[in-house]
Amino acid sequence: MERDLLLIGITIAQLAKSVTGHIKIKEQIMAGVRLAKEIGLDEAIAREAGDEPANEEAIFELASLTTGVAYANVVSKTITSGRTAELSKIEMACQLSTDYSLVTWKVTIGTVVKELVLPTALTITFPRLSIRGGTVIKVEAKTSSGTPSVWADITGKEII
Repeated sequence: MERDLLLIGITIAQLAKSVTGHIKIKEQIMAGVRLAKEIGLDEAIAREAGDEPANEEAIFELASLTTGVAYANVVSKTITSGRTAELSKIEMACQLSTDYSLVTWKVTIGTVVKELVLPTALTITFPRLSIRGGTVIKVEAKTSSGTPSVWADITGKEII
């Protein structure tokens, strides 16, 4: 355990050097060890590196699909149980502009379900929409005729 903490201290000291341009070996290593003991390794490294908080994980789901007459899943994300998430946006588009009138979309966020026929590509933004763990977010599509190709994406972040 002490050896691991020493390695953590060295890693944090090296990160501090990359930010400040200099390193005071013993003092920064010991400060890194104290920081790691107080708040945990991941958060300590993230704090010293100036990165995103270690308690957040990006959500980015992107997929495409050739649609059929029944709803088919284009893209989906189930928020990890025990976490919350902030949904940023959902985007939907067809490969060809002539396909929009043929495609019906179904967007589901938990118990909220909306069916849409779009005249063009659509981006739905959600400023700081919090979602509970276990909630399913999905985009489905079907066609009235032909087999249009569609794509959709879901972006946001999970809070660990």
